Amino acid sequence: MRLTEKAGVLCVTTLFVGFFMMALPISALAADAPWRPTYDVAMRWVNFIILVAVIVKYAREPIKDFLNLQKSDIVSEIGELTTEKDRIIGEIKALTQKGIENRVHFQELKDRLIAQGETRKQQIVEQARQQSAIMLEETRRKMENRIVQAKASLKMELLDMAIDQAKAKLPGVMTAGDNQQLLDDYLRSLRA
Repeated sequence: MRLTEKAGVLCVTTLFVGFFMMALPISALAADAPWRPTYDVAMRWVNFIILVAVIVKYAREPIKDFLNLQKSDIVSEIGELTTEKDRIIGEIKALTQKGIENRVHFQELKDRLIAQGETRKQQIVEQARQQSAIMLEETRRKMENRIVQAKASLKMELLDMAIDQAKAKLPGVMTAGDNQQLLDDYLRSLRA
């Protein structure tokens, strides 16, 4: 419908309403008449019907266009929100999967570290055993060496004591014949 047709219909409606108001008897304006409440209700319905007719006649297409525009806007917005929701759900699934992978990786790392710790512990224990064995061997050798030194020292002391005693006793016990006998034994042992 063109603009001039709309203006024409609006003028006709205005004239109709104006004529209707002029055609009313003056007594209708009196406040004390017993038929006034019925008249007021009837006029409200007439005004409502006129308003609906004007809206249907002139505003139907713009309202329809407005609602169609709103519908398309809402449909596109729902589409965008659906796309955004799907993207977010995909990200949540990816993050959930990443979390599971991280937990598995963490458990593997933990197990590997525990295994390395156990291996290192065994190495340390083995090194300690080896060092203790070395220390025990060194201590045993030192003790044997001390025992050997103590035996040698004891032998030297005993020898010194025996020589001292022999020096003290031999001059009184040994005779010239004993000396000759010792010398002969010694020479025989050299020849043999």
